[in-house]
Amino acid sequence: MALHIGREIEIRYKESGLKLSEFAKRLNTSSRNVYDIFERSEIKTDQLERISKILNFNFFSLYQASGVQEALVPYVTRKEKNNTISIMVELDGQESTLNQWFHKLTLINKAMN
Repeated sequence: MALHIGREIEIRYKESGLKLSEFAKRLNTSSRNVYDIFERSEIKTDQLERISKILNFNFFSLYQASGVQEALVPYVTRKEKNNTISIMVELDGQESTLNQWFHKLTLINKAMN
């Protein structure tokens, strides 16, 4: 499913406890425009950067996570057995669990840093 950035912003805004008028003021916009932002599925980078700073949340990371999730869809299968659901990932022709796969990615990430 595609990322709807406006909904994500609205969720973080509500969690922040900021009043709408204060949030709008910090964004240098009107309260009405804030509601418009919540409805948008796309947003300009500079505006998202300002919102990220105000709400102290890296919204850019959501795009990365969404892209990884969508890229995995063709490789993931779901198996049910004895009321248990197993999620299997096939990479390089070998099936492994998501946990094993994420462990491998973690090791790769550490090696790159």
